[in-house]
Amino acid sequence: MFRPTRGAACGVLALVVALAGGCGGRGAEQYAGPPSDAEQAYGACAACHADVAAPMVAHGGHGSIDLKCPSCHADVAPGAVGCGHRGTTRCAECHPQNQPHHDPNAGTPLQCTLCHTPHGSPNIRLIRPQLPTVSPETTVAACTDDGQCRPDQLCAPTNESCGRASQTGGCGVPITFTNRMGRADGSFASVSAPGTGVCEVCHTTTLHYRSDGTGTPHFTLACPDCHLHTRAFAPPGG
Repeated sequence: MFRPTRGAACGVLALVVALAGGCGGRGAEQYAGPPSDAEQAYGACAACHADVAAPMVAHGGHGSIDLKCPSCHADVAPGAVGCGHRGTTRCAECHPQNQPHHDPNAGTPLQCTLCHTPHGSPNIRLIRPQLPTVSPETTVAACTDDGQCRPDQLCAPTNESCGRASQTGGCGVPITFTNRMGRADGSFASVSAPGTGVCEVCHTTTLHYRSDGTGTPHFTLACPDCHLHTRAFAPPGG
């Protein structure tokens, strides 16, 4: 019976390891080294979707870092890999109590993402870092670069998947939303830059807190205390 020498056995083992690395294992160049923080937190999904997972790790993810990708993205075709191989849960399936501000139809897939990003954000409540403003007809001004927007606006990016935007884009403004104090910098209505708060930037016909910084005096507490998200932020009694 043929018995390989110790040196030959080591050579075969080295060849197997080399072949495995070339097939996309951890030995392959693009996967060299230890797993990234995103992969440690979110698993295999983050190996290909690092651009999505990295902000989730940096800013705490959707809800918390304990909420994993399959919670919202169920396999459409188990075992398949490629564009569109995972389904997306609509926001209202997990948040049926909240009504989108721009459309009373909570089942529409993109209304929630006018204000929220489904993944990580430096803002609290997953408010988008760039918020597209809307017209009175609740439509977003389309754009491909900042030059197509007003001087005080920028072209809010879109996250594309399989050629379709998964996040509504359009002309918008930078948003800082770091507290729920009400009328305060980094909150619903800005003190130092009136019109730039997360609730103000879209308002053009309201009596208070308009996007141009005007409006009659109003309460200074947190807006959702009276304008409930469960009622699409409608005025009390409205």
